[in-house]
Amino acid sequence: MLVESNEPESWKSQPYVWMLILIPLSAVVVGMIMLTLAIQSDTGLVVDDYYKKGKQINRVLARDQVATAMGLSSSIKFNQSKVEVRLKANSTLITNEQISLGLFHATRAGLDQILLLKPNDNQTYSAEYDALDLGRWHVQLTTETWRLTGSLYVPGGNSLHLSPMPVATVK
Repeated sequence: MLVESNEPESWKSQPYVWMLILIPLSAVVVGMIMLTLAIQSDTGLVVDDYYKKGKQINRVLARDQVATAMGLSSSIKFNQSKVEVRLKANSTLITNEQISLGLFHATRAGLDQILLLKPNDNQTYSAEYDALDLGRWHVQLTTETWRLTGSLYVPGGNSLHLSPMPVATVK
C-alpha cells in the first residue's frame, strides 16, 4: 500500500526554478565576456574629430587631381622585408618632397604602417617594412602635392599598381 506524503518537494528539485536562475546567470556571464573583449581589443574604427577630417577632404581631392594631371602612376613590389616603388609620369618627375607609403589595414588600425621612402635611382624608391598580416590593405603613396591609391590583399599579392583616385566633378 502506497502512502502519499503531503510534504512539498524541495525547490532544488524543481526544473523550472533552475531555468529561471540559469537564464539571467548566462546573460551576466556572456555580458562579462563581451566587456572583456571590448576592453582588450583596439579596433580604432571611430574618428574623434569628424569636422577636422571633413575639412581635409578638399585637400585630398586636390592631391588626386594633381596626380591625374601629371599622369602619375606607380608600381610597387613587396619583397621579404623591403618594398620597392617605381614612379611613372607623363613628363619628367622631379620631386624634392618626401615620399611616404602608407599601408593601412582595412579593419585593424593598430597594424598600420607609414614608410618614408628613400630614393635609389631613376624614379625608384625603397624602404624597409614589417610583415603584413592577413587581410585587405589600403595603400597610399603620397607627398604634400599628390597622392596615389590602391588596395592589396594578403596573402596573394606581392606587387601592386597605384593610380590616382578618380575625382568626380560636380556640374
